[in-house]
Amino acid sequence: MDTPNPPRPEVPPLPAPSGASSNQQINKIIDSVKDMKNPASLKVLGFQGAAIAVIGVIMALCYLLPLNALSESTSSSLGYFDFSSQLHSFESFILLVGVALGCGLHVAGSGMDGGEYGEISMSLSIVSITTMLAIAAVNYFIVRRLSHGKREKTWKRAALISGLNALALALVFLLITLFGKIDVLSGDSMSLTIAPRASGVFFTILLLVFCTQFFALTPRRMNGSSPWAIGLRESITVLVLVVVLFAAIGLLLGIIGMDEDIPASVALILQPMLGTLGLYLGALGFFGSLAPNVSGAASFATGDLDDFVPNSVVRITEMNDGRAAWIFAATAVMIIFSALFLGVRRARTAASFNSSRVWQLPLISLALWMVLSWLSNYSVKGEVTVESIRAMRGSLSFGITWYSVIFLALGAALISVLAEVLPLQVYRFAPGLLSVIGGRQATTRWISGTDATADPQPETTQPAAPSTDDTIVMQAPAAPSASSGEPTTVAPAATPPAEPAPLLAPASAASKKRAKALGFSLLGAAVIVGLGFGAVAYLNSQRKPEAEVKKYLTLLEEGQVTEASKFVNPGVDNNARALLTDEALANDSQRLVVENVQLQSKDDNFAIVSASYSINGERHNHTFSVDRGEKEYGLLDTWVFNDPLIVPVKLTSDTSPTLMVGKTSVELSPEVSYFGEPSSFSGSFYAYPGIYQVSAPKTDYLSSEVQELRVNGTSDEMPSASIETATTQALNDLVLKEVQNFSSACVKVSTNLNEACPTELQSTDLASFSVKSHADSVELDGLTSFKSSKATFKYKHTGSDSDTQETSQYLSGSITWEGDKPTVQVTDSSWW
Repeated sequence: MDTPNPPRPEVPPLPAPSGASSNQQINKIIDSVKDMKNPASLKVLGFQGAAIAVIGVIMALCYLLPLNALSESTSSSLGYFDFSSQLHSFESFILLVGVALGCGLHVAGSGMDGGEYGEISMSLSIVSITTMLAIAAVNYFIVRRLSHGKREKTWKRAALISGLNALALALVFLLITLFGKIDVLSGDSMSLTIAPRASGVFFTILLLVFCTQFFALTPRRMNGSSPWAIGLRESITVLVLVVVLFAAIGLLLGIIGMDEDIPASVALILQPMLGTLGLYLGALGFFGSLAPNVSGAASFATGDLDDFVPNSVVRITEMNDGRAAWIFAATAVMIIFSALFLGVRRARTAASFNSSRVWQLPLISLALWMVLSWLSNYSVKGEVTVESIRAMRGSLSFGITWYSVIFLALGAALISVLAEVLPLQVYRFAPGLLSVIGGRQATTRWISGTDATADPQPETTQPAAPSTDDTIVMQAPAAPSASSGEPTTVAPAATPPAEPAPLLAPASAASKKRAKALGFSLLGAAVIVGLGFGAVAYLNSQRKPEAEVKKYLTLLEEGQVTEASKFVNPGVDNNARALLTDEALANDSQRLVVENVQLQSKDDNFAIVSASYSINGERHNHTFSVDRGEKEYGLLDTWVFNDPLIVPVKLTSDTSPTLMVGKTSVELSPEVSYFGEPSSFSGSFYAYPGIYQVSAPKTDYLSSEVQELRVNGTSDEMPSASIETATTQALNDLVLKEVQNFSSACVKVSTNLNEACPTELQSTDLASFSVKSHADSVELDGLTSFKSSKATFKYKHTGSDSDTQETSQYLSGSITWEGDKPTVQVTDSSWW
């Protein structure tokens, strides 16, 4: 009997040559490139490119339309260069598409200025988080949709296909955006070239398409339900909630607070910035801050950039108009919503708090926020080279501060902790609310104790053997015989089941009653606190620097000088305050009319406010500087004016020491002449802007024309008004009458000896004298002297045989004033 031959041992296969592995990888790459030509791959690639192009065009229009509106309403020139002719060109549109996709632009120029040759190179980073998120979301949806939910067998295959598609799209859009370069010339001396950042376009599309397509095609087992994968999903969920919620709030606040003079289409420029706006407001909501970073030569230009970049740290506590209350409330709601939304997606276990799955969310969130805080920075870097000096370099950036990232990670930690405990409490007292926030399916799985993130386990083909206890035992299949020819596999070890989660039951009626009482108490307290914060925010919104300046100017417009002086004391001598009264401003024929008040710059303790007002239709501008004062009641902002809106003025009069400004009387000081007598009167005062009517008091003997005192607050010359007085006929009649009375006195005994009488009449041996004819007119020399026409006197000496003699002489004299009462005195007589 022949014995059977023993089985021959299997010969192991020979190892492949060393070059076979590399050749196999190259062949896979070649095959993948060839697969891109099939209709299915081309369809995916076409939809991806079309989606990116549509997003780029939409974002470019959001830049173009506001720029076009602003160019029509304001000057579109910048320095030497005029960009208005470039806005409607095809190159400018492609440039804006490149800005949206490439996150910025590059500017280079050269030319002659002042006889010196110079060059400039500047790079502007404008990262649109909105554009990035839109490309990532749409690309993921397209790949999942067109692949019908199928995934690649290996992650290497998924990475290879994703990389090839991303590389092809990045190269296509790089070539397209190269046509966006435009040249701007200014005469023959200077030129400027503006182009999108080519590297930014290439790498942005390359990374976004690769990452999203890779996650859409990677094998399902790679996504698993490991703590790190769950932490990543939770971190992305929280990030999306923060960006979406705060972007919506920022858009609403931006539209509400937009100046009426700005075209409505300018609101479109907020759309590409919504993602960044959401990140900024989210950082502020978690008590972070935003701050500029200036270095090099850029520090000399910060004063010109106050309207575009804040020059100090921005914190939520400094936000007015109730914005801080909005953001605080949104942060609280977002934390509670996120905790419930994520909590029902975690497997409910017997333990009420599972610390092993709490720390992944804040740690991964810290890493994500570090990347996003870097991406969301707006920055300008440049270099200027001039022949006479060396190259000047500088940079300016604005974004989220480094410590804000830590606050955001702490907020994520709070959400992760609440996700462990909050769903159970909400379910006990309001199960319907938990279902609404967490979603019906996820809430149902959470109630049943099933992990919502776990992969479904494959069903076994044979039922498990019955067991006498409640434990389900997974039996491994029997090992095949050696002669079966099938490879031997080792069954995985059975994993002991997790401790089942206890059944859930709603709270008792008494517990619900106590919870409702506590909830309403907390809600009432929150409402009271919210109303208090809202009231403080509203009051502080009325106490902004520009609001305080507007109140001050409005009081001056209404003539309420006393109330206006409470904002800022004029700080001048009491004698100079005659026109700083309600009565003086009430008599103002034309007071100022407030037109526009705008905040120019502001930091923690100081603000500059520009105001424009008109007087009789003529516009004037004034800049106010205000300092932050101590908070009133510890809550309300106060601002202290550094200088009032008062202007020094001068009033003069040739005769009257008193002038009338409207119906307000002001006293002037005499100006003494060389001879020690007052020659005129003048006074220096302060007045608020306006047009005042200045006149001398009305009398029977004097008259004057009303003069305008124009105080506008912007002229370098001191406003002044001078009153010149004219005599009336009544004064002429009075002087003439006094001259005639004096002539009559000169022909009377004793009074004829007056030195002012004609010398022929100053004698005691006259037999007779009389006035043959009185002066019939007088001529005034100003207001203090006069000269009459000739008066003729007859006289005859005693004992003289001669006939009566005659003399004709002019009489002259002076006029003195006591107030508005003149005193006339004849002081001389002469024949010439």
